[in-house]
Amino acid sequence: MPKRFIGLAVTAGLVAVAAIVGGAILFTSSRASEVNLTTASLVPEDAGIYLALNTDLSSSQWVNTFRLAERLGADDPEGDLKDGADTAGLDWEDDVAPFLGGNAALYVQGFSLDDLNAQGAVIVRCDDPKRALEVIEDQAGPFDDEKYAGVAYHAMVGGFAAVIGDHLVIAFDEDSMKAVIDVSKGDKKSLASVSDFQKLRDELTGNFLGFVYLNAGNMAGEFLLNDPVIKAAFDEAGTSDLIFKPAAFVIGAQKDGFEFQEASLGKAGPLAPMLAPRKSTLVKYVPADTGVFFSTVDIAETWEKVMAEARPQIDKAIREQGEYDSLDDAMREAGKELGIDSLEDVIKLLNGETVVAVWFPDGNDDGEGAVIAEVDQAKAEALLKKIAAASKSKPETRKVGNSEMTTFRDADGDDSAYAFLDGNLVLGTSAGVERVLANKEPGLGSLAKYNETVSQMPSGLGTYAYIDLARVLRLAQGGIPADLSKAERALEGLIINGVDERGVVRLSGILTVDK
Repeated sequence: MPKRFIGLAVTAGLVAVAAIVGGAILFTSSRASEVNLTTASLVPEDAGIYLALNTDLSSSQWVNTFRLAERLGADDPEGDLKDGADTAGLDWEDDVAPFLGGNAALYVQGFSLDDLNAQGAVIVRCDDPKRALEVIEDQAGPFDDEKYAGVAYHAMVGGFAAVIGDHLVIAFDEDSMKAVIDVSKGDKKSLASVSDFQKLRDELTGNFLGFVYLNAGNMAGEFLLNDPVIKAAFDEAGTSDLIFKPAAFVIGAQKDGFEFQEASLGKAGPLAPMLAPRKSTLVKYVPADTGVFFSTVDIAETWEKVMAEARPQIDKAIREQGEYDSLDDAMREAGKELGIDSLEDVIKLLNGETVVAVWFPDGNDDGEGAVIAEVDQAKAEALLKKIAAASKSKPETRKVGNSEMTTFRDADGDDSAYAFLDGNLVLGTSAGVERVLANKEPGLGSLAKYNETVSQMPSGLGTYAYIDLARVLRLAQGGIPADLSKAERALEGLIINGVDERGVVRLSGILTVDK
């Protein structure tokens, strides 16, 4: 694709979107209305990638974005916008505002890695499509007028432009322009009519900054995922369904934080047990000052499902590495170092929720932590006794709270401990396990910051991680508080979550910002 045309596409779509970033602060009120993806009605049904952006400057999404940006330290975003427009030689009202009609999109159908050429188009719903076309002509030079199916379009250096209704279309190639015209005339179906697109659009929030629809199976040309070796690798791993089924992503801004959502029509397959929606029952045991918290469920069942589907392929991969003959061989060797038959014996204990918590009592990155797991206590205790007996020191047992804690030195010579709390295994550093057992303060599950972050999640919780960014960012060597910028001080909690809900596999995230 010629460099000059890339600049034109940016002028038509991406420059307009960049202008939104600063322009949203010009509005003091907002509307929490959904984004009407009118551009999808002009995109061919077999598009591989569709990326749409909210260009409604008065929407709640952009108002929230810039209020959050001010919390993060932006002093004068409006001034920055004006300066940026002037530097680019753009007049806001005359050259940018005509493009801002609600949504702008880029779709791609085919891609060539050899010459970085793509088939597709930029489509922008404009407030003033006629003026927007004039801006493009000012940038590209004189047009050569063409016509197809009764619709006028214009050839220019490296591309083609047309006004169709309220939309400006800038196509990378003539075939793409004709395809868009065919869709507009009803001679070809649009992406908006595709049931997979509709389902994913409806499953995700309709109020967003950006929306992406990806159907890797539709991508033509020299596209990475079309490589037969890569496809075979995904098939053997049992994850091809998640990779090649349609998926959609949105990013947006809530009142107190940014959100990310992803949904896929692929099946979770062997990962389904770990992605079931649920509430954590173990978070109540985790200290409230925990910096990093991770929770999952049914590791044992997931392991069995993965092994049932992929063990031969895993054995082959391990054998090719040359160190072990099979996965069983590697697991037995790892178990031998712990004093048990196989590391798989540990995995089989984890048939309920398992959480990992790390906190930083001295304000530096030398943290303490513990694993807490729902287990069959009799089986877990028998296995841990074997591990402790094979350690580098004689196990010692003492009472902490209402539990018996056993301490020992692990294979690396580090102090370790285990205990059982209400039937749940607590395993970790000696100080970490003792902290969990002796803690009389409300746990992480009672912390306002944690619950506020969870409450903003757009879906149920499955397998997820929570990070107290305000705490983690303050870590410094020697226990000296880190010198944080205003933006870093404003960051609060981050959750990244994977869940299979209502037949749709989702990945979502929330990042909250302090008031």
